Amino acid sequence: MALLKVSGLTRRFAQGDGAVAVFEDFDLILESGQRLVLTGRSGSGKSTLLNLLAGLDRADAGTVCWSINGESCVLGALKERDRTAFRRRHLGFVFQFFNLVPTLTAQENVALMAEMNALDAPLDRARDGLLALGLGHRLHALPETLSGGEQQRVAIARALVHTPAVVLADEPTGNLDRATGDAVFAAMTEAIGASGAALILVTHDPELTRIADVHVDLGQGSP
Repeated sequence: MALLKVSGLTRRFAQGDGAVAVFEDFDLILESGQRLVLTGRSGSGKSTLLNLLAGLDRADAGTVCWSINGESCVLGALKERDRTAFRRRHLGFVFQFFNLVPTLTAQENVALMAEMNALDAPLDRARDGLLALGLGHRLHALPETLSGGEQQRVAIARALVHTPAVVLADEPTGNLDRATGDAVFAAMTEAIGASGAALILVTHDPELTRIADVHVDLGQGSP
């Protein structure tokens, strides 16, 4: 059974007296461990689709069905509490703007996700994840003292610490210069590959489609 099956997905937003469709009858299949890259200009619906796949937004029609560890669920059929629990257990998130807790050290930021999933030895897990991403010397640093590339590596370690089945990354290098972004992207894909997780990547950068097992171009969007 596929890891993810999307059928007939439709999402509309109010515009004036009517509504505009971002997607209509959108279908998608993703297998375990595959890399899906979503491209398209600003306004094409990349982040909207990511939010629908994660259950952070509700579709107007269609279904998003995940099959993980032998269990299947249709996100739209779950209560909000259950959707939140599903995301916490099975999904990892990497965002453009890092979203680190400013009062926690790098190690504590990563450990927080392990604690939320009731995993044992969260600080040890966090340390190991940061070591794997070359940040063993920055375990006790606060986010404000880290470079942008270092902050994003902390965010990647946080996304992977609970061994998710899927990592969802929304423009993860969009806030970094090209050289730093390329280095962070390489580290992220290597770490995700080592974990065996699938990757769903939103990007405006067509060069990143080189890693895709599945590539979906959502079109031109707004100018």
